[in-house]
Amino acid sequence: MTRVLTNCFVYTGDATHRCIPDAAIRIDGGHIRWIGPRGALPTGVDDEAMDCQGRVVMPGLVNTHTHGGLGLHRGVCDVGDFQAWAKVLSPHTSTLTIQDNRHGCELAVLEMLRNGITTACDCTRYGADVFSEVARTIGMRSLSGALANSPNLRSAGRPNWPLALEETKRALERRGSDPLCRFYVGAHSPYNCTPELLVEIKRAADDLGLPVVIHAAENRAEIEIVQQRHGCRPIAHLDRLGLLDSRALLAHCVWLDDDDLARLARSGAGVSHNPISNAKLAAGIAPVPAMRRLGIPVGLGTDSTLSNNSLNIFQEMKFAALMQRASSLDGSLIENRDALAMATLEGARAMGWDDEIGSLEAGKAADLIVLDLDHPLGLTAERVMSDLVYAAGPQHVRHVMVAGETVFADGRFTRVDEGEILGRIRRHYRS
Repeated sequence: MTRVLTNCFVYTGDATHRCIPDAAIRIDGGHIRWIGPRGALPTGVDDEAMDCQGRVVMPGLVNTHTHGGLGLHRGVCDVGDFQAWAKVLSPHTSTLTIQDNRHGCELAVLEMLRNGITTACDCTRYGADVFSEVARTIGMRSLSGALANSPNLRSAGRPNWPLALEETKRALERRGSDPLCRFYVGAHSPYNCTPELLVEIKRAADDLGLPVVIHAAENRAEIEIVQQRHGCRPIAHLDRLGLLDSRALLAHCVWLDDDDLARLARSGAGVSHNPISNAKLAAGIAPVPAMRRLGIPVGLGTDSTLSNNSLNIFQEMKFAALMQRASSLDGSLIENRDALAMATLEGARAMGWDDEIGSLEAGKAADLIVLDLDHPLGLTAERVMSDLVYAAGPQHVRHVMVAGETVFADGRFTRVDEGEILGRIRRHYRS
């Protein structure tokens, strides 16, 4: 049986940012089979129709960088720059167990799906498969893995290499064929990993045919540390070691010079832009317009609730646009279509998943959200795109669909009992 969404205003999120008033979408086998004006919808005898009542339908939001396992520690530190923040959080994160990780991931996935996020790239230190298992159970798509570090450079906690690689291999054996689950081999950062470990991580990723995920050029102190140790900036360091290519995803990339930008553009690497986390930790403002002019894929990320407090890509879209305008005094740097692209198709491209997700097009996965938006003058392409960037939020999300399955509808999750999960977590930590 096919499912048809009718009577909706569709923002496709494709390369042309096409909008279709009074649209219809036919879904079969988890994929979009047809999309266009409702009046042109081919009839099907086995269609199951869903009347969207004039609501807006858009691609599911893509979160290119988060740490779900840290979801238990929202509000631990709201003052200080990155270095001060890191010192405060270390006692909290160094003793986390796999069970803590799982509980944090449950909280994070529930929040993200409720907020219209259908895909997330998650980063942990231990339990490379925990987020993907939780996400799959609740109904979310994920790119998951663990970020390795060198014990002599990051002493908190036990060593996690080659454990991270072993966990990733086991995850591939268990869920490698699941369309909702993809995996990577990761490194924490150029300053928390020796050159030898970075090369080993890249070799392992290539052997498995997986991407590499790493924090890079996040703050000014990192630039100074890497220059002192290796005689070059972090991006040049990663490039010289062979980590930069089209299967690399770099989180943050705030402190970039012209040479860094050129190296990223030549490599094809993707970037996760985390504007709210960067601002909260006083890390700076990433040169997003310059990256996008050079064709570098830039997606949006929330980072963790430790450095952001919420997992809300709608906020990231708005903040990404406003920060660039405020800092440059140029109101045209990030237009609505730019912010929307980073939250959807460009984010998928940065993660190497744009063949399946990021836009509503025939042949792609049916990952979408239905929003209850309205305008006193009526919905037009310009008004809808403006509202999605500057006015919309989780409170407008009515339905969330992943791979053609409705996993959140009218405030309730369809696969799991949210109240049971939250109650279980509360009892565990309050007993």
